[in-house]
This record gives sequence, C-alpha cells and structure tokens, in this order.
Amino acid sequence: MARILWVSTELPDRQGQGGQRRQFHQIRALARRGHDITVVVPASDQRGESLAEFAEVQRPQLTFLGRIVRRRVLRLRRALLGTPADVVVVSHVEAWWLLPTSGTLGTPVLVDVHNVLSHWHLSNGRHDEGDETRAAEALALREAAGVMTCSATETARLQAAHPTEAAKIFAAPLGVDPEEWPPKEFSRAEPVVALFGSWSWEPNELGLRWFLDSVWPLVRAGVPNARALVAGSGVEDAAQWPSGAEFVGRVEDLAAFTARATVVAVPVLRGVGASVKFAESLASGASVVATADGANGLADPPAYVTDRADEWATWIIERLERRADEPAPAPARAVALNDYTWDSAAVPIDDWIAEHTRARATPTVAPSDPESKGPA
Repeated sequence: MARILWVSTELPDRQGQGGQRRQFHQIRALARRGHDITVVVPASDQRGESLAEFAEVQRPQLTFLGRIVRRRVLRLRRALLGTPADVVVVSHVEAWWLLPTSGTLGTPVLVDVHNVLSHWHLSNGRHDEGDETRAAEALALREAAGVMTCSATETARLQAAHPTEAAKIFAAPLGVDPEEWPPKEFSRAEPVVALFGSWSWEPNELGLRWFLDSVWPLVRAGVPNARALVAGSGVEDAAQWPSGAEFVGRVEDLAAFTARATVVAVPVLRGVGASVKFAESLASGASVVATADGANGLADPPAYVTDRADEWATWIIERLERRADEPAPAPARAVALNDYTWDSAAVPIDDWIAEHTRARATPTVAPSDPESKGPA
C-alpha cells in the first residue's frame, strides 16, 4: 500500500466532465487496490461528495474576491511539504504551479498530461498557445519522475514533442464503470441513433455540427423516420437542427437512454486526447460508430471507425434498416465491461507506483523556498 498525494485544479467527480470523471475513477480504482489517497483541490463551486467515500479530500481556499492570493498559495505549498506521501500525482500540467519549488518534495511525482494540448493547438494553427503549452509541458516533464497520457496516440505525440523525456512517458487508458452500465431492456423497436457528451468542448462541438450537417441528412434520406437523440450539455442552437434530430439535455440514466438505440455515434473532430464517452458507448449495448479522433483511446476497438460522412451514413442506414436482426446488446458491450474497466485501466498507474514507492516512510523535508511557479 502506498500513500498517494493527488493534486488537481478540478475536483474529481463521478458526475462531472470527462477529466473529472477520469480522475474520480482512477482514484477509486487505486483505493480499491489498498492505497491511502489524499486529494487536494482548491476550493471552488465544484461539488463531488462521493469522492470522500474512499479518499481524504482537502479544499484549500486560494482566492479572495475571485483573485488568487499568493500567500495562500505559499501556505498550500508548505502544507503539501508536510503531507506524508510515498508518491505525488499531479492531474494535468495546468495544476503544476500548485506544487512547491522543484526538488523540495523529496517524493516521486507523476504528472497526468492526459491530452497533449500543445499538439492540439499547433495542429489547429494556434501557434502562440501551442508554444506556451509546450513550454509548460517541458517544465513538468523535466521535473516529474513519470508522465502519463490517456492513450497510445497521445503518448506518441508527447514523446515526439519531448524526445529527451520519452522514457518516462506511458499511457493509462480510459475505462468503463460497470456499475453505471447495468443490464437494461434493450430495444430496437425504433430507428434511433443516440449521442451523448459535453457539446461545448470544441472537438465535440465540431463533431456534432459535422454529424448534423453532413451525416444526418444522408441517414434521413435512407431512413425517413430515423431519429437522432442528443443528450448532454452545451447545446444552444437545437432549434435550427435538421428534421429528426432532437436535443434532450442531461439524462438521469444514460444506460436506459442508450438501451433503446440501435446505434451510438461518437463524432469528434480535430480532437485532442481520447474521449471518455467512447469506451462508455461500447458498454451501452448499441452498435458504435466513431471518428478516428473519437476512438483513439483504444487499440482496435469493436466499433466502426471512419472520418467519411458518406461511410458513416451508409453504415448507420444499414444498422437501422436491419435493426430487428441487430444483436441486443451488441457484442461490444461484453468486451467493454470485461476488458475496459477502470480497474484494468488503473493497472499502469499502480505499476508505476509500485516501482517508485519508497521502501521507507517519506522523510520530512524542511520547506526551503516555496516560491516560483503560480500566479503573482
């Protein structure tokens, strides 16, 4: 068993966005393996009481009237120095500034890059943001003992951007929580295509627009009574959507929502990282179609993957027209629930912790100079 100090700027939350959900499930999986975990996240309006069931949660107040107060940051850094830990996990490069000055922790640090944001910015022509993000990545990679991403694709991108640190980079994939995907009464009575996600995130927003503009009209031409039901948040223009497409907002039971769908679609364009919803789509029991960016988190997934709108439409039409013969649930569900669980996805993290856990208790290191990184 290891003592893990987990530092983040966003609260791990089962009901949160993708990054929050990823952290929540990683922490819970590590707690199930017997690790003692303390999670430190600056106070905010984010809520996630369920995390306290298996981890100690600390929410230091770093702001006053909406501005970060430097002395409060320094106080936090001193507190981190005094927290007993065998390893430290920093979730996202954006949280690196919360740590004390380089070298003072005396504890191996694992930084979860998750997505290679520098690659995303640069590939989308945002060179200033890309250069700034790459510099932040370089600092974290140089000082960390280990670096993890969310997929083999992101690992390769990060290694290409920072070749001198390539040896310390590994992938901790995304997973599925079987508790969230219990057996349902799977129905193929209606020609339904389901989509779910946070649609304000740019790659998801672009993907949804592409689906509605380029894929859905072709599907409706082939299956005039087909329906596209879109769940989640971040949609503002649903009244302008084409016929047969409907935004249903957040749903209480995602498993029940997808159980009546023949197809679950995962359109992600010009994306970064891997989509948590892709692995979950496989667990839904429907047949899954995804773009390459939507499916990059898993190697050789049991889904139809292409970036061509006409191929998406042809495949969806075939599924809908033959839905009475489509297996319910689809075979991909069993694969996801057996092979893609969060407990399995946490194995690379657990292996890294085992390799870097000190044989003796972490010594207390006197605060030397908790200055440097962070807001002024």
